[in-house]
Formats: sequence, C-alpha cells, structure tokens
Amino acid sequence: MSWTIPPLNPLRAFEAAGRLGSFTRAANELNVSHSAISRHVRGLEARLNTRLFRARSTGVELTETGRAYFDKISPAFEAISLATEALTVPPSGVVTLTTENTVAQSWLIPRLASLKAQHPEIDLRLSISTDVMDIEAHEFDLGLRYLRHDPKQDYARLFPCLVCAFAAPGSVQMSGAKVDLDALARSALVQEATFQVWDEWFERSGLTPPPKLDLPHPLNARLAIQSAVAGLGTVLMDKHLCEPEMQSGVLMRLNAVEIPFGGYYVAINKQASRRKAVRAVYNWLLEQDAE
Repeated sequence: MSWTIPPLNPLRAFEAAGRLGSFTRAANELNVSHSAISRHVRGLEARLNTRLFRARSTGVELTETGRAYFDKISPAFEAISLATEALTVPPSGVVTLTTENTVAQSWLIPRLASLKAQHPEIDLRLSISTDVMDIEAHEFDLGLRYLRHDPKQDYARLFPCLVCAFAAPGSVQMSGAKVDLDALARSALVQEATFQVWDEWFERSGLTPPPKLDLPHPLNARLAIQSAVAGLGTVLMDKHLCEPEMQSGVLMRLNAVEIPFGGYYVAINKQASRRKAVRAVYNWLLEQDAE
C-alpha cells in the first residue's frame, strides 16, 4: 500500500510551530527563516484544505483541526528522533540546571565526577538561585529544589529531607555514650532558617516537656553548617546537606532522631526533554536517589 504523507519539510515546520506556539521559535529551532516556516505551513494548509493555525498577540495557536492533527504528528516525530538517537553518538552538549547554593555545594557537586565519567561529552552548567521558578519560562533544562510540601507541578522526588542534630566533635557534653540533653538545651544552639524544629527534636529525643530555648537569629543553611563546624553550637540540618562534613569528620551526628521535613525534587523542561543530553542528566539524578 502507498502512504498518504505530505512532504517532510512542511510537516517539520508544522510540528515545531505547533509545539513552540511561534513561527519565529520554530524557525530558530530548525535553522531556517521565519518566511520559510510560514510558506511551509501555508502550503500544508492548502494541501489539507484546512486552517491549522490562528494568530495570537504572542505568536500562533493551533486551531481545533490543527490540534487534532498535531496530536497525531508530534509523537511520530518524537519516535523517529528517539530511534535515531539510539543509533548515533552518546549524549553531548550543554545542559543547564538551576538549584540552591547549599544543595549544589553539599549534595550535587560532590557527585558530579560520576556524571562526568558516565557522560564526558555533556557540559553541565549550574545556575544558583533560591527562587522556586518556572524552569520553562526561564529556559532552564532542569530544576533541582528543596520543597517543604509535595508540589503541584510535575516534579519527581529525589530523596526526603530528614532533619538531624549535628555538632563538632568534642563540643557537646555527653552522659556516658549519650548526649546530655539537659546540658545541650542550656548550651549554644544554631538556628537554621528553614529547619526551626528544636522543640520537636528535643521531645523526640526524650526530653519532655521540651525546654524553653534561647535560640539565636536564624541563619541560612550554609552559614548554619559552618557555625557548627566552627564549634559555635549544635545545628539541626538535613542529613544530606551535611554529608561532606560527616565524611571529613568535622561534624558528628548526635543521635538517631530524624524529623521528616519535605524533600528534594527535580523537574525537567518539557521542551528540553527532547534532547538526549538533558534526559541523560535527568536519569543520572534519579540514579543518585536510588544509590
């Protein structure tokens, strides 16, 4: 049987414009002129004898007929792209990831040698920000964030946040093999801005009723960790963010109490997810969670 298929270039122009909602962005992606996209789309509309797009102030949008056609065409292009990638070179190119400073320093950067070993052709570029942002609007490929509650957006949770108490070795009074909780409650405590749960930690540790604490002004996570390392007090901190200090021995964990307090999530830009390198970094992040 013969296939009823329009020429490939008009189909590519239609698919890109429908996905991006703009003839200009489609032209940039396909490395052709705006007029070439417009010409291909007009030719396809004439061939199909129907309107596929309508103009908007911010670009174009699919008509009802155009949307139905796009929903059938786009997965076919994606399948062709994935099949072709599987037979070609390893993932390569620039991937942009936005995350917070402490997450980058304490969790991500110590693991990047593993990513480089698996995918030496990928150039991962970090953007440090404390804002929870729309990665698609800001044109980042990936976003890695701490979130207190499960997000409504399509984020995948990497690992839970588990808040524990840490102090420099020798800076905490002990009662036998255990921390002297009464003495600790009277000692210097570091207050981190997010994990303000000292009362709950003392109660879970067995000191009831929880004591009245004289807590200092809250610090950001990096400064709170550094304060504990310097022996300025005991800090409540997510255990994942204290991994480097625990491994080097400059901080010790006081007991087994862990307070669940949100988690760390990764989001992928839907447009960027078409690129093999972006999917490779996304999958690598999920593998770190499994480890």
